[in-house]
Amino acid sequence: MKSKCVNIIGGGCAALSLARLSDHLPDYSFNIYSGDKSKVNDNHYWGFWKTNVNVDAYHHADYTWSKWAINTNISSHVLSSHKYPYCVIKRYKWLNYCKSEFKNSKIKVFDENIFEKNGELFLNNKKITGDIILDSRPPDNLSNVLLQHFEGFVVTSKKDVFDKETVILMDFRCDQSKGMHFIYLLPFSKKQALVESTIFSKNIESKKFYSSEISKYLKKYFNLTQFTKSNFEKGVIPMHYISSNSKGRYNIGTRGGAVRPSSGYAFTFIQKQVNQIIEQISKRNTIDTKIHKNIDLFLDKIFIDVLAKFPEIAPKIFTNFASSINGDEMAKFMSGNSSLVTTFKIILHMPKIPFIKSFFSVVTRR
Repeated sequence: MKSKCVNIIGGGCAALSLARLSDHLPDYSFNIYSGDKSKVNDNHYWGFWKTNVNVDAYHHADYTWSKWAINTNISSHVLSSHKYPYCVIKRYKWLNYCKSEFKNSKIKVFDENIFEKNGELFLNNKKITGDIILDSRPPDNLSNVLLQHFEGFVVTSKKDVFDKETVILMDFRCDQSKGMHFIYLLPFSKKQALVESTIFSKNIESKKFYSSEISKYLKKYFNLTQFTKSNFEKGVIPMHYISSNSKGRYNIGTRGGAVRPSSGYAFTFIQKQVNQIIEQISKRNTIDTKIHKNIDLFLDKIFIDVLAKFPEIAPKIFTNFASSINGDEMAKFMSGNSSLVTTFKIILHMPKIPFIKSFFSVVTRR
């Protein structure tokens, strides 16, 4: 019997995460159209909480922590979970691991760029065809939407200044005039940490702004003025749900709506999505790339509307969020595995009037 073919467009997280599971589909061959190999992407960190779908990434993670903090000018909440630790893995470490799982000759990789014409994909003027086409190329961004944008770098100090046991997930003790703004700090050791300035707004700031905010933060809260910078990172994540499929193919990864709109987290949801697709293909079910629950997407719309209209209450929102649940519950909520009880507890602790206003705003737009 002739082998069926899966064509995967792209060579990033979603594409290679799915291809690494090819052994689960023995009746299929795989073509990966990874694009120009001379184009080098930043080797940034991907963050996630350990779940049953990302255990391999957990075992290969660069760093893991069982405690994380959310700080504001009036409070500090430290949550913990040994069952669901917070982890980071570097982009190329994960992609290389995925490639190491290509244990058979039924996977072919094409490094040439593809192009699209009239909704069809071509490689060297030859139309790409196959039983299944999965497209993981970056999507086109919508205009006038709320963005999560960030810049940062690894800080190395000559003295011990960081608590290497606790991630600072969000610290709102920084300039709030540009929108919801917080510092994200991953302590790799007492002397070294990744520090990022992150803003939720519609306008991207200058490189000088992010760097200045990080320096002011380190001076004020760590008494740190002398340090070296390395491993610069930056990114822009649209805070809206992408769900469209293209004619004749399925979108996956960011293009396929894997990014959680309210948080920008994608890694775990990509692993859920590719595992779901592999299972659907193996069972000959219709492919469905949707990975977020309807209730989560609806609540995300309300949350994003609140942040866009009332950014000044963001510290209070996250203080209430952190005080309403424990570490296990937060890890599951952020990974899309929250129970209705946990979700209800969070809702009860949110500022009522802004969320009610945004609820009606979202409902009337539907």
